[in-house]
Amino acid sequence: MSKTIDLQIEKSNALINGLRENLSELADKGLDNSQLDNMSSDLDRLAKASQECDTLRAELSEKVRAVNEILADVKEAFVEKKKIIKNNYPQELWAHYGVMDKR
Repeated sequence: MSKTIDLQIEKSNALINGLRENLSELADKGLDNSQLDNMSSDLDRLAKASQECDTLRAELSEKVRAVNEILADVKEAFVEKKKIIKNNYPQELWAHYGVMDKR
């Protein structure tokens, strides 16, 4: 869970607990138990959604790492094959073999 969400849940739970303890005093201000129950339910949903996001982030991180490894392998193979052409053929024939850079 992100620090922002964790902190908001902590602060909201403290507020809910404090309001519940003084609900009789706050009833004339339009505050009732069902509002606090709804707020508490929203906090539970927030915590669950945040956990799901954390799980997805971890999965994505693994996938990105795998993609980067594959990309590194592809780049290495590309450089090796390009060197074969550059070292064995004159520059005017490089494009014939798919080597576009003219340096």
